[in-house]
Amino acid sequence: MPKYYNKEELYKKLQSFCAYRERCSFEVHQKLQELGANSDNTNYLINKLKEDGFIDDKRFAETYVRSKLINNKWGKLKTKNNLKQLNIPEKYINNAMDSINEEDYKNVLQTVIDKKINEITDTDKEIKNNKIARHCIQKGFESSLVWQLLNDS
Repeated sequence: MPKYYNKEELYKKLQSFCAYRERCSFEVHQKLQELGANSDNTNYLINKLKEDGFIDDKRFAETYVRSKLINNKWGKLKTKNNLKQLNIPEKYINNAMDSINEEDYKNVLQTVIDKKINEITDTDKEIKNNKIARHCIQKGFESSLVWQLLNDS
């Protein structure tokens, strides 16, 4: 039988949950469902966490975009799709995407390309480039940019 938490206990748990790393409203909503909170408590607690600065979807989107680019080497397309799945408002997604420095973005893509070049053993340049492009596109980079950098190298 699941444990029942009162509003104060839920709030304390959620404070810890949000303090561990940046969270969005959708993740907190899912956590509340896991903890068995009713819809009244869920709405109240999410609003309270927003008021107290524990949840900020705009801040979440900015942090998410930066970390996925730097740490995971994801392109804009994959990152944007994942933010949409987390129900982040489109305006926050667009603002976060606009904050990406284009030169840094290209440098990350070039790093992904260079790493993949060293992993592929094919000697045929066309086959090698196709494999590299496919890999980069799966990581969410725009195909036109991938091919532009591949053709420049």
